[in-house]
Amino acid sequence: MKKLGITHHVRAAILAALTLLSFGTAVTPLAATAASATTIPVIYNYASGWSNPTVRPPWIVIGQGGSPMAHTWYWNTWGTWTAKSTGTLWTNNCIPNCALGKTSYHKLYVTLNWIKWHGSTRYFYRMTWYTPGYRLRGYSTSTAVLHFGLQGGTAPGWH
Repeated sequence: MKKLGITHHVRAAILAALTLLSFGTAVTPLAATAASATTIPVIYNYASGWSNPTVRPPWIVIGQGGSPMAHTWYWNTWGTWTAKSTGTLWTNNCIPNCALGKTSYHKLYVTLNWIKWHGSTRYFYRMTWYTPGYRLRGYSTSTAVLHFGLQGGTAPGWH
């Protein structure tokens, strides 16, 4: 009787192991699909709309002409949901015009978050600039929040 009991337990253990192995191979394709869906997001840069997606860019240019630029000389993190950089904000006072204006430089902390999709590409939709002790033109605090998308035009950009 004891031999049957041990044999029964051994048989049950082997059956359980085979079941787990077959279940594991069935799950593998699903796990690979889920892993590929968590690709690293990009940032769309410059004034080129959906062109030039980049990861950890050395510069973030939000427009043309006298628009501010961020020299993102160090990315602290670039993950699947957020990216953070320390850098320098370059601004032009555009006096008397942007071509002859004076450039000033300010400490800058950049945070990218809020993931959206463009086709099969994940991208950062929201960018926050924090400039301690300096306010960007049009903002009442040292924090500016920008979003990437359409705003009355045909090509998306930072607004």
